[in-house]
Amino acid sequence: MSKDLFSRQANQYAAFRPTYPKELYDFIFSHVTSFTTSWDVGTGNGQVARDLSKRFEKVIASDISAKQLENAYQAENIFYF
Repeated sequence: MSKDLFSRQANQYAAFRPTYPKELYDFIFSHVTSFTTSWDVGTGNGQVARDLSKRFEKVIASDISAKQLENAYQAENIFYF
């Protein structure tokens, strides 16, 4: 059984996915001492990678779904795998 449950609707996923509140990122960032590189595991449509890319120099983002990665948010400092 495949664990990839999001490829079929990857092109619509971003439109219906709720976002995380700014306060969550503020809390996480308050515990970070270096903003050089971050890794977004299970990035999906790159929603979190987008927010991380605003603070980190480099964001590595990975997901099991190639279709999700094809539809993910793009930025010069985000590298999808």
